[in-house]
Amino acid sequence: MTIRTLPPLTPEEFLRHPDLQGERCELSEGRVVLMTGASKAHREVAGRLFFQLFGALDEGRYHVTMSELAVRVGGSVRYPDVVVDQQSDDPKGLTAVGPLLIAEVLSPSTMLVDSGKKLTEYTSLPSLLYYLVLSQDEPVAWLYRRDEAGAFPAEPQRLLGREAEIILLAFDLAIPLGALYREAKS
Repeated sequence: MTIRTLPPLTPEEFLRHPDLQGERCELSEGRVVLMTGASKAHREVAGRLFFQLFGALDEGRYHVTMSELAVRVGGSVRYPDVVVDQQSDDPKGLTAVGPLLIAEVLSPSTMLVDSGKKLTEYTSLPSLLYYLVLSQDEPVAWLYRRDEAGAFPAEPQRLLGREAEIILLAFDLAIPLGALYREAKS
């Protein structure tokens, strides 16, 4: 794609824009933002989380995907690293119907957006139960969990070390951080 400035787009225009099909980009409040490729470490952590969720969750109830399913929120269209969505009857749908878990793996270039603007956007989704942010470099995660009153905490639960577990009560699932990170080589 030739890099050029596009006028502000609606989410519908963005999802169907012929020049953007197959491009790595997101829509942030009407503006197209190009995304760079992810590091090997980033892809491995996201991939391991995907496989843990995909292997454990009932595919009749949940659709688990990696960075290909759009999440619409306000004037933005995001492509999170991992999404657990409610299963729907539309196999050709381009967007999540009711995301329950969204996970982002931090990269130096996305750290501020993942823990700032995207945090605000994602936690505004009424269906979302968990927003999980993972380090790409070490077994560290930050879990935002919707409470019984329907609110997300101001500060996440910080999980540290290979023995720490990501507890996802809504899915009756616990994922040890050690399952997402390679053993350190000495």
